[in-house]
Amino acid sequence: MDDAALYQLLIDDPETGLRLCIDRYYPAVRTVCASILRRCPQDAEECINDSFLQLWRTVGSLQEPQQLRAYLCCIARNLALSRYRALAAAGRHTAEMPWDALPEDAAAEDADVLLAMEAHADAEALQKAVLSLKEPDREMFVRKYYYMESVRAIAAHFEVSERAVEGILYRSRKRLRRMLEEQ
Repeated sequence: MDDAALYQLLIDDPETGLRLCIDRYYPAVRTVCASILRRCPQDAEECINDSFLQLWRTVGSLQEPQQLRAYLCCIARNLALSRYRALAAAGRHTAEMPWDALPEDAAAEDADVLLAMEAHADAEALQKAVLSLKEPDREMFVRKYYYMESVRAIAAHFEVSERAVEGILYRSRKRLRRMLEEQ
């Protein structure tokens, strides 16, 4: 069953559709939440559950049904980042974010891009912008900034050099920044 059919099932029979979504996408959502909330497994699990609940509540607003997985991962990422910020503000989360381990220039640029995206656009606009990227740029962007995969792992998956992945990510960030500033 592809995403478009699963989307239709969510609309027609929400209970069955949600059960199938959980069966199919739980590992991806867990990866997103656990990578952001590494030191708080209970909070990560709660974000996973909240992600599926929010999908169930907002599935009708999805513009492109074939992008159900990406939509769900965007929801999970936004919820996990919100939880991370709340925990950090309360002094309960001391883990570094994945981009903290990058070289200083890249870390600053990546953090700036992500913060600017969240400051200038709501979650729906950001999701729409990410979904508008062409393949394989979109998948590389999602793997890097949603799944928190390393450039090395992405390069190995796509069988390209690390420099090629860095270039694609750089151009994707610029394209997204430009799109979000225009809105």
